[in-house]
Amino acid sequence: MDKKKCLLSKKIRHFDPVKNSRVKDVLEAFHSTSFQSRNLARCFSVFKNMLLDKSTVIYFGLSGAMVPAGMKKVVRDMIAHNMIDVLVSTGANMYHDFFESQGHNHYVAERHVGDEELREMRIDRIYDTFADDNLFIKVDAFFTALPNKLEKRAYSSREFLSEMGKRIKDPSSIIRTAYKTGTPVFCPTIHDSGIGIGLVAHCFRDNPDSGFYIDLLRDNYEIMHIARKAKSTGVFYAGGGVPKNYIQQREPMLEVFGYNNHPGHQFAIQITTDDPKWGGLSGCTFEEAKSWGKIKFTATSATVYIDATIGLPLLVSAMMQEKAILKNRAKRQFVWKGSELKQVKLG
Repeated sequence: MDKKKCLLSKKIRHFDPVKNSRVKDVLEAFHSTSFQSRNLARCFSVFKNMLLDKSTVIYFGLSGAMVPAGMKKVVRDMIAHNMIDVLVSTGANMYHDFFESQGHNHYVAERHVGDEELREMRIDRIYDTFADDNLFIKVDAFFTALPNKLEKRAYSSREFLSEMGKRIKDPSSIIRTAYKTGTPVFCPTIHDSGIGIGLVAHCFRDNPDSGFYIDLLRDNYEIMHIARKAKSTGVFYAGGGVPKNYIQQREPMLEVFGYNNHPGHQFAIQITTDDPKWGGLSGCTFEEAKSWGKIKFTATSATVYIDATIGLPLLVSAMMQEKAILKNRAKRQFVWKGSELKQVKLG
């Protein structure tokens, strides 16, 4: 077959809404459509390949206000159904997860109300979502008091979030589910959230000599050793920002520590609305990441440009229908001794 015939060999197939009634079937059909629907299908294929690989440890980077936007159970179920092995999140998402675990809610902003009026009523707005500011202040106070119940020492964010998980009873909580399943959760921006606000009040107002603090440098050390112990790694980014950069920078850290022959990520998918031409990390392509050694030259990757509140639930819902893949995937178990990762086992 000559090149022209080869290039014109695969026909666009018009999407059939009657035939493709399941989410999985919708995404599979998108392989024969165009634009971002086909990119979403490619992400689904790479996601399946990650889960099918027997040795790959999957990092999930979560940014944006995804919990207030109604994506909490999506992320929680990714952990519960063994779709991801390590979670790296913004502080805000973990804070809002804890907020809801205490019986509080976020609300649909169905009609326009002036922001000045909202402030007078102590209602906080996240685009088209409302929350009670007085309840935020109440939850902040929890984090001011929590260190009084902990050993007075340095904690990585992983250790601190595990302590939070012990104290959450809500089974729908991301933090609680991660604690119960032994899934490491890192929050390199934990100080940039209500959790951080409460902890600052503890450390600088109430108990300046307590000896308790969050050691974010220890986070770097811990996540680097997950990469070192894993035979293969993959990444799944919902948005970009700090979680994406934090996961990506483990490769330069390995080189600084002298582990020069460690490969980059073997699999990579991202859901983003950011454009690479502005030079920001959130829109950075996986091709660019290869120049840093962060993504393996032979990596299988895909990017879809879509709002994560659309793309993420579609991908996860479709994967929930791949029951055999999820059933047969071995749980990655992390054996820690303090900040030292002793082993990554397949359980």
